[in-house]
Amino acid sequence: MKLRYILPFSIIIFILSCGNPTPPEKEDSFRLVDGDKTELPKKEKTSSPKPKPEEKKDPVPPEQLEKAKEIIASVSEADITAVNAKDKYKLLCVNCHGPKGNMNINGAKILSKSKVSLEESVAQVYHGKGMMTPFKGLM
Repeated sequence: MKLRYILPFSIIIFILSCGNPTPPEKEDSFRLVDGDKTELPKKEKTSSPKPKPEEKKDPVPPEQLEKAKEIIASVSEADITAVNAKDKYKLLCVNCHGPKGNMNINGAKILSKSKVSLEESVAQVYHGKGMMTPFKGLM
């Protein structure tokens, strides 16, 4: 019966102890210069730059795009339906991209917002890009 009351209380104490640190002390806006108070220049507030929409920084090399087109052309509908895509994704992709494609581990792109073409996607999966492992021969 006591555990019923102690556990929520301890969780609350833990959360409160991990909360915000004490606020920093207010800076003095004056400085003593030769015994006189001199007002310090006010710091300008700089707004952080707004994030830019995802740009194509590194285009896929043309030879990789050609290979991707060859791969796409060589795959039949029967080959596509024979593959369990969910299992492949869970096995090979979920560690970095997450179950919903939005985990962004180690710089992994957010797949749910991706606007790359099929050819670019195949080229990136086959040859790899940045931190992404090439899956040539695995898929």
